[in-house]
Amino acid sequence: MTATARRTALILLVVAGTTGATATAATAATDEPTTLHVEGTQTQVSADHYQSYGGLLGDLWILTFDPLYESDSLVVGTGTERFVGCVDEDLDGACGESEPSGELWLDFVEWVTFDPSTGALIESRCTHPITGGTDGFHGARGIVTMHAVPVDGDVEVTYEGTVVLDAVPTDAPAGPASAPGAFAADGPADGRGHC
Repeated sequence: MTATARRTALILLVVAGTTGATATAATAATDEPTTLHVEGTQTQVSADHYQSYGGLLGDLWILTFDPLYESDSLVVGTGTERFVGCVDEDLDGACGESEPSGELWLDFVEWVTFDPSTGALIESRCTHPITGGTDGFHGARGIVTMHAVPVDGDVEVTYEGTVVLDAVPTDAPAGPASAPGAFAADGPADGRGHC
């Protein structure tokens, strides 16, 4: 399987999933860190743009992807992402005024395994530490993990994680590894990955 074909397979990994989602608060104090559990699914909109459903409701853009290792059976890479949306705490499919919303900036590391004889996806896993945010996500930290597997000819992608609001003081410098205004959808699609 060529590197280009593997990269194309990585881009095509995210399709509609059918699992449920939750978002629950561990604490409710203002000015104190608030931990929210999130889980749900994602679907691909374009090469670098994904729609997120469930606890994280909104749009996710891949800003960068740098392959670190590629073989016929394994691809490992890192990158940065930008999520715009909310934590849908009541899971009504809408970002309510009282629900935390804004931009979240994330780094990620992804590893994808393939059948070396056919090039077929076996599974993809990735870890996304939250590095900062704006508006209701200012001072946010946390981690989101994702898992993609083939199911009945499609790829099912689920995520689960923790968003900690007010994890760092609001006067602390925060920002993404790359410019928050950059959109990967405006850049080239080759070589990008996402689980």
